[in-house]
Amino acid sequence: SINRDTMTDIRQYSLDGTDMGLYQTHIGYAYTYGDGGKVSCENLCEAVSLLFGGIPINRYVVTNQDSMPYINNLVGGVEVTVPNNDLAEEYPDLYEGAQVTLDATTIKPFLQYRDTSIDFSNEGRMERQRAFAMSYVNKVKSMDKSHIEKLWDSLDTMKDYLQTSITKNQYINLADFIKKSELTDDSFIKLEGQDQVGKIHDEFYPDEDALQQLIIDLFYEKV
Repeated sequence: SINRDTMTDIRQYSLDGTDMGLYQTHIGYAYTYGDGGKVSCENLCEAVSLLFGGIPINRYVVTNQDSMPYINNLVGGVEVTVPNNDLAEEYPDLYEGAQVTLDATTIKPFLQYRDTSIDFSNEGRMERQRAFAMSYVNKVKSMDKSHIEKLWDSLDTMKDYLQTSITKNQYINLADFIKKSELTDDSFIKLEGQDQVGKIHDEFYPDEDALQQLIIDLFYEKV
């Protein structure tokens, strides 16, 4: 999980599509500098690649906020344990420790909401996204292969909300890999680093030593 406030090099384009080169800003802006389609997706991939020392990012899935109910419904709703009290005031049922099945009324606030008046509130949102991701994976693991294959066809209903370079065969292979994997909370990795209050938005600066070690651990094999 990469904090959307991570400060890193991204490529900026002018309104007429001219490449303005790299500059440092929030990685969350990488998609913005593009055409809202393939160029934006590839720009985001490049930003992540640059952050990870040039490791190629060959595939992407990009969705917008309206996709959340569709993603949730694909597996019949996801039950989560709420990890913090960020939503408790606005949504009393979503208090820390509560076990809830997310539906059309709760999925978007659970994944999206943060109080921007509080410094570094994205950290709490990332905790909730992690809880959702782990529960979602477990739901997929419980499905048989034929059901998983049918889900691909259901993605047609999301064509206005989803962009991907993944093919059906790659999707099925990924689903098979997930079903065979033993995923735990330790499988979900978050970059180490330091939060800082910026002039306009929060800023997150990765710990370079920890990042380099993570790249070695994840992407290299000792010979």
